[in-house]
Amino acid sequence: MFRACHAHEVEGDNKKGRRTKTSCRCPMLGNRSLQKQFRSEVSDHGALDIEDLAQIGRKIGTCPYYGARDMVRSADLVVLPYQSLLLKSARESLGLNLKNSVVIIDEAHNLADSLTSMYNSKVESSQLRAVLSHLEAYLNRFQNVLGAGNRRYIQTLTVLTRSFLRCLISDEDCSSAVTSMTINKFLFSLDIDNINIVKLCQYLKESNIIHKVSGYANKLFITENGGGNLNHGQPHGEGSSITSFQDLTAFLSSLLYCNDDGRIIVARHKPGGQPEDAYIKFVMLCAEKTFSEVTDDAHAVIMAGGTLQPIEETRLRLFPGLLPSDIKFFSCNHIVPPESILPIAVTCGPSGKKFDFSHSSRSSPNMIEELGRFLCNIVTIVPEGIVMFFSSYEYGKQVYDAWMASGAISKISKKKHVFREPRSSVDVEVILNKYKEAIQSCSKGSGDASVNGALLLAVVGGKISEGINFSDGMGRCVLMVGLPYPSPDDIELMETIKHIGNYSTSSVVGDDKPFSRNDECKLEPGFDVLRKSGKSGREYYENLCMKAVNQSIGRAIRHVNDYAAMLLVDSRYAHTSSSRGFSCPVEKLPQWIKARLTCGQNYGEVHRLLHQFFKINKQIH
Repeated sequence: MFRACHAHEVEGDNKKGRRTKTSCRCPMLGNRSLQKQFRSEVSDHGALDIEDLAQIGRKIGTCPYYGARDMVRSADLVVLPYQSLLLKSARESLGLNLKNSVVIIDEAHNLADSLTSMYNSKVESSQLRAVLSHLEAYLNRFQNVLGAGNRRYIQTLTVLTRSFLRCLISDEDCSSAVTSMTINKFLFSLDIDNINIVKLCQYLKESNIIHKVSGYANKLFITENGGGNLNHGQPHGEGSSITSFQDLTAFLSSLLYCNDDGRIIVARHKPGGQPEDAYIKFVMLCAEKTFSEVTDDAHAVIMAGGTLQPIEETRLRLFPGLLPSDIKFFSCNHIVPPESILPIAVTCGPSGKKFDFSHSSRSSPNMIEELGRFLCNIVTIVPEGIVMFFSSYEYGKQVYDAWMASGAISKISKKKHVFREPRSSVDVEVILNKYKEAIQSCSKGSGDASVNGALLLAVVGGKISEGINFSDGMGRCVLMVGLPYPSPDDIELMETIKHIGNYSTSSVVGDDKPFSRNDECKLEPGFDVLRKSGKSGREYYENLCMKAVNQSIGRAIRHVNDYAAMLLVDSRYAHTSSSRGFSCPVEKLPQWIKARLTCGQNYGEVHRLLHQFFKINKQIH
């Protein structure tokens, strides 16, 4: 995209002059004949990728981006990201008509969550303060020259912004700094239910008021502080101001949804805490409504993915109204032969201690020590690379620190180079390269002959668990420590579970007071929410856990000649039922893993199975 400059006369403060106006219109769009030539040449070449389109655009001298957009209507195949397909506004902007089309969605295991997150909106207290100060400054300067309509809308926006800020100030009577409520409850609590937000949002969309207010605020800042002080990192710049206005506008638009479509999360400022910690957020709960816009128009929708199971939760969230006969599910065996994988449910460690990494037991020094003892034995059997997944960064650090103090890391390092997944995604590639180099150097026989590979300590839900392939020696063994259930303290997650499970506090024994969905949602402990939610709510919670497991252990086995062991380290993987009414975790594993799963009743059996597996595959491969 290029910027084009236009000069025009302006008047102000009894002075006349010329001001340069910057436009974001692409100057390459002026010549329509070149765009036509671009479309013709692209049509002659058939399917092209982004680099090919850019090269043709440079050769002809026209914009390949808009040239490609113009061809969407006549194209037989359109490849585009989630947002462009699922957002109605994006489809309309692209001119994408799904009527009678076949829609294919890859990596569909993330579809429901991606769909709801697209419609989430959040505005922080620092943004609200900036918007309020800019609106007040603009009104003070231009109040006498603004038309009655413009002045009224700007004053209404000011009132709303001030109300949002007021609700973020925690009062002494508030039992929790974070609360959840319906849209109606939120509007009534701030006494703004009588404001016509529909017309205000329409005004913000059709007028240029956001850019005018932000531009004036930027001009004031430069005047007061000097242009030389305005740098790229300056939070008071025009771009930052526009972003704040856009976030506020998105939140206002969220208030137009139906009352039960989502929830408003209010995180108030804690006394003594950072003011920036406060925010208000709209969380969309109804994925099925927005996805129905796709399914209603399309001739067929194909959802594909390597880790789609468990599939039932996805069906309930995206198309609960469809008859089972209208949904076809197909699953095939993995490309690798059964003898190339070895999944084992590891129930106990070398000393016979039962592995239990539930929230109440996982921090036990004895449990951490037993896990370290188990790993010290495993690194002597498994060749090349081992990837070990923990449920969180915090728990991974706790275990690592304990192993450092006990000397377990020192013992492990005699057989494997040890690496840890960094929190910063920027540093992930550096660690992965070091991990890969360590494995390759051991395979070539260079370095310490006693070291036979490397160990990577990773985190479920991190960069490594979803976006990285550990083929061949990079992942001869994947260890999953425990069942990575999401934190029940996550208020957004609990609201989703309530919505899916048709949650009602009236289900509490002895509580005769009817519960209205229009009332503010009381923040009960997460486990209480799970206990009271319906079967589908608990199912969703379990599925989140097992999807994370499937994603993590699926990092290994990337081609037909690959082989790897998968160790599920927790006695719960061997359970056939749950005392809390939860289903058996292994039932939600992919069929190609579940069919080969072995339960190791003692460490000796695990040791023997691993030894045989790698001995046989070393001979084959």
